[in-house]
Amino acid sequence: MPTEEKKEFIYEAALSLIDESDDLSKIKVMDIAQKANIGKGTVYEYFNSKEQLIAEAITYMLKRWINHLEESFADERSFKENYTLMLESVLSLLEKKHRTILGFISMSESGSHLYKSINTLMQESFEELQKSNLRFYEKIVDKSVEEGVVKEKPPLFDWYFAISSSILCVIIHEKHFEGDVGYSHKQIIEKAYNTYVKLLS
Repeated sequence: MPTEEKKEFIYEAALSLIDESDDLSKIKVMDIAQKANIGKGTVYEYFNSKEQLIAEAITYMLKRWINHLEESFADERSFKENYTLMLESVLSLLEKKHRTILGFISMSESGSHLYKSINTLMQESFEELQKSNLRFYEKIVDKSVEEGVVKEKPPLFDWYFAISSSILCVIIHEKHFEGDVGYSHKQIIEKAYNTYVKLLS
């Protein structure tokens, strides 16, 4: 098996365990090796530590998601259709990787040593991901201006804040209010879309 393919196989095993766990610190390299049906020594052929493996696995997951977002954007669709698809993708990612993402958010809030180690290892890759994400978001913003949903293109901070707030609307619902506030999936998406429109109107 080629090196990159082998690493992706190990990433998937790690992400699967993270999804099943309520505490990342309890996951051991041996657990990941067993999940991937390989020896513990094989894991160390590719990664120096558990922290490096988890950092790369989360980066791998986010890269795939951003690539999916970029591939799903279509000029022939309206701004609202493209924006809604983006929000649907956020929800889909949260549903599939609920524990991974929200667990990582909780870790960041707690300021744990494990989070700090993983975050440090992810820093360079995260900066690259953020640049890719910004380019995609800008395409979305340009589409909203082109269709007159937003009158003129706002400064980067303003449109980034509007999109982030919109996505945060979805994340907050998933993390704190799912099943409690009586909003349907469609209503949450609509509220998140309206957040963007209202903030830039």
